[in-house]
Amino acid sequence: MSILTLPKTLPVRGVDCEINSDFRPCFGIMQVFERADLTDAEKLVIMIGILYVDEIPPEQYDEAIDRALWFLDGGEPLEDKVPSRYGRLYSWEQDAKYIISAADQTIGGCRGKEYVHWWEFTAALMESKECVFSTLTHQRKLKKQGKQSKHDREWWAENKDIAELKTKVTLTTEEQATLNEFNKLLVQG
Repeated sequence: MSILTLPKTLPVRGVDCEINSDFRPCFGIMQVFERADLTDAEKLVIMIGILYVDEIPPEQYDEAIDRALWFLDGGEPLEDKVPSRYGRLYSWEQDAKYIISAADQTIGGCRGKEYVHWWEFTAALMESKECVFSTLTHQRKLKKQGKQSKHDREWWAENKDIAELKTKVTLTTEEQATLNEFNKLLVQG
C-alpha cells in the first residue's frame, strides 16, 4: 500500500476491510487514546469498533490493530517512528477546537465538507500556518526546552488555562455505563 493513495480499506488476513477513513471518526479515536480511565486493551478494542465498518472477529484483532495504527499514523511503518524528545505537545481532546480550526484554515473549511480523508486532515494540520494551535504547540515546546523568553513566560501566564496540558480525562455517567456493559460482556464471553 502506497502513501501516495488515500486508503479506504485495510487488508486483514488477505481481505480488504472497509474503514471509516473520514477525519471525524479518526479524530474520535485519537481522543479515546488519551483517556486515562481506559486500559490500553479497551482503547484498542474501541479503535477497531470505530475504524472498521464491519465487525472484526477477535482472532483477527492483532493484524487489524497493526493495520489500524499504521493508517492512523499516516502510513508510516510503526518501527520507523521516533518518539518526540519534547513529549506530547498537544491533546486531541483539550485542543480539539484549535486543531480543527488549524486544519480548516489549510483545507478551506474541513468541517463543512462531507468527507475529508484522515491523511488529508493530518497533512493540513502539519501545514497549518500561524494560528492558535501552532502558537500553543510552539509555546509548549519552548517551555519543555526551558527556552522561554520573558515575552513567552508572560504569554504563558496570561494563557495558562489553554497552555497547560491537562492529564486526566474522566467518563460521563453514560460512558461509564457503556464501559461497564462492555466489560461485563467480555467477562461473560
